[in-house]
Amino acid sequence: MGTQTAHPGLIGRLRAELPTLSPKEQAVARVLLEDPRAMVRASIREVARAAGVSTSAATRLSRKLGFRDFRELKVALALEVGSLSSLPPSLDVRPHDAPELVLQKVFRAEIQALEEALLGMDGKAFAQAVDLLLGARRIGIFAVGSSVPVALDAYYRFLRIGLPVFMTPETHMQTVAASLLGPEDVGFFISHTGRSRELLESLEEAHRAQAWILALTSFAQSPLVGKATVALVAPVREAAFRVEAMATRVVHLAVVDALYVALALRKPEAAWCLARTQEAIDAQRIPGGR
Repeated sequence: MGTQTAHPGLIGRLRAELPTLSPKEQAVARVLLEDPRAMVRASIREVARAAGVSTSAATRLSRKLGFRDFRELKVALALEVGSLSSLPPSLDVRPHDAPELVLQKVFRAEIQALEEALLGMDGKAFAQAVDLLLGARRIGIFAVGSSVPVALDAYYRFLRIGLPVFMTPETHMQTVAASLLGPEDVGFFISHTGRSRELLESLEEAHRAQAWILALTSFAQSPLVGKATVALVAPVREAAFRVEAMATRVVHLAVVDALYVALALRKPEAAWCLARTQEAIDAQRIPGGR
C-alpha cells in the first residue's frame, strides 16, 4: 500500500539529483521536469514511453527519491505544481456571501475534492478491496463520529446486494463485535484521520482475532493504515469553512458507491437481491400518482 505523503521541493530535488541518476532514470526525470503539469495526468506507461525507457526505470526513480511507487511521486508532483494546491480564492466563503453564492462555492469545492481524491487513490488497492469483500464470510463495518453516516451508507448498500454485513451503533458494542470476528471475516474500518481512539480499540480487537482489515481513510500515515490488510486512502484537503470533515464525507461516500457498483457487478446473485429488496421497499410506500 502506498501513501499520499507530500515531498516538498520535488522539482528542485529532481534537478539537484539529476547528475547522480542512471541514464534511464535521468530520461524519466527530464520528462517530468519538461512538463510537470502534464505528467501529473500521465500514466507510468505514458511517462516511460515519452522517456524512451521501461516502466521499471520510473519505479526505480520513484524509490530513489523516497517514494514507494510512481503513483506516490505523481501525487507529490501534483501537490507541488498546484493540481492539489489550496482552494482558489474564488471558493473561499466570505461572511457576507449571499446564500446563492455559498451554494455555488460549496458545490464547486466538493467537485474539486472528488477530483483530487481520485487522482491520489490507488486503483490496485481498490481492486484488492473488492476481492477482499467478495471473499469474506462476514463483513463488520466500524466507524465513529462523522464517519458513521458513511458507514451506515456502506452497510445499507452492501446489504442490498446480499453481502453478509453487520454494523453496531455504539462504540462498546463495536469492540465486542470486532473481538468476535474470525480469520475469514473482514473488518471494514472507516475513519477520516485513522486515529480515533474508540475506533482503534475495535481495530485492535479485530487484528487480534486475525480478521482481514479494510481501511477507508484520508491519511496514509496512521495507526489504522498500519494494521490494514488493504487501505483505501482518499486524500482530502479540508477548506477552512468546512465543519466535521464535510469534503471527507462526500469523498468517502463516493468510494463506498464505487465499491457497491464493483461488488454488484462481480456478485452473481446481486441482481436478484436488488430486485427482492426493491419489492420490500416498494411495499412500504403509499400508492401515488399524478
